[in-house]
Amino acid sequence: MKKYIKSIILTTISIGFLSSCQSELDNFNVSPNSPTITTPSLLLASIEVSTFSNHTSGLNRNANIFSQHLAGTDIGQLGPVAKYIVTEENVNNEWNTIYNTTLMSGYVLNKRFATSHPYYNGIAQVLTAVNLAYVTDMFGDVPFDEAFKAEEGIKSPKYNTQKEIYERLQTTLDKAIANLNKPEASNATLPSADDFIFNGDPEKWIKTAYVLKARFALRLTQVDPNAAQKALDYINASGISSNNDDMNTFFTGKANELNQWNAYNVTRVNYLKMGKTFVDYLTVSNDPRKTFLVAKDKSGNYSGNAPEDQTSVNTSYIGSAVASADSNVGIVTYSEAKFIEAEAKFRLNDLTGAKSAFKIAVQSSILKITKTPAQATFVDNVTAIVSLENIIQQKYNALFLTMEPYNDYRRTGFPVLVPNQNATVKAIPLRLPTPSDERNYNKNATVVSNVTTNVWWDKN
Repeated sequence: MKKYIKSIILTTISIGFLSSCQSELDNFNVSPNSPTITTPSLLLASIEVSTFSNHTSGLNRNANIFSQHLAGTDIGQLGPVAKYIVTEENVNNEWNTIYNTTLMSGYVLNKRFATSHPYYNGIAQVLTAVNLAYVTDMFGDVPFDEAFKAEEGIKSPKYNTQKEIYERLQTTLDKAIANLNKPEASNATLPSADDFIFNGDPEKWIKTAYVLKARFALRLTQVDPNAAQKALDYINASGISSNNDDMNTFFTGKANELNQWNAYNVTRVNYLKMGKTFVDYLTVSNDPRKTFLVAKDKSGNYSGNAPEDQTSVNTSYIGSAVASADSNVGIVTYSEAKFIEAEAKFRLNDLTGAKSAFKIAVQSSILKITKTPAQATFVDNVTAIVSLENIIQQKYNALFLTMEPYNDYRRTGFPVLVPNQNATVKAIPLRLPTPSDERNYNKNATVVSNVTTNVWWDKN
């Protein structure tokens, strides 16, 4: 990994980092639309490394504060986020990183190497779907069909509706699966060590693509009456069978290869804390993951900040299992796949199948986090009630530090969260505002400033 990251960083130096102290931390591995990166290997490395950063920084910080897994304090820039104050200037870096680095690299890889390197393209298409979903789920309508075409004279790309984006997510993943199913001989070169996630294994990437298709299908339960059946069909097609199939971030703990939750805490001490809501859920159920997901506080206990508390700094930070320098965090996991299966079967009135998938979802999460098989008594207790509310609650506990619990909250209303009562608007945000860069420089931008405006798939 290190030689690829060094190449990416050297390329980046020649074109300049994105400005601001925030981007210096979050965008440590930026390599935007650089003409010097012309190999599929370096382009893939750029996409993967920037995806790791995207998954463990700005957008997911906001999502996890809104879902009350985490809490911002008034020491830094996350205090206002905890009070539901997110301005259009606050989200430029996140938007620009995803578009100018991750999605751009995928576009360039496809444009230059579509025919000669189908496996590289298939992987890039899976990662494009991951990151495109991040922006649409947080911002709603976003550009895609006309994005990355400045050289064709399109400097103000039109926005696709979120409905169109969700169609593009599915077709992009279909193309990825088709590319990854091609014979090895159709590739001029094969990905291997330059694929930090699966070492070039196309079968694992195909499994991931199908789980993503299921994730995106289930997201549409409020707008598509067939969402549950589609999600179940995709899970059945995936063949995902254990935590060994998980798509994870990859951090070595060395310089420029740090877990970003860890790096954020080191460079911005006490800006971010655990949320009391999440810590209390783990405590009440005596969850075996608590000591792995939650660090000890200054008193040697496990605690978090309530939504109204932006002043306490002696509370816990994120635990070592996911926030050590070399901790790797799940992006698409077997546990999530089983939660999707459980919900889909519940919605389709297969309660026996739902319960079986539900138990495996919890078991696999505990094994992933603690490295120890789950106690049967605990699993039986927390899965005893097979209901939408309980499935989503346990998924909320298992998918910590991903965007999925926030998406599920908007989609289902579970878990029931009480907004910060000290906020000016006592309602948990349902989106982020359109970035000021887009409002100012893209005449075709769909501008939304009110963070309580629903995205298309959220009809609650």
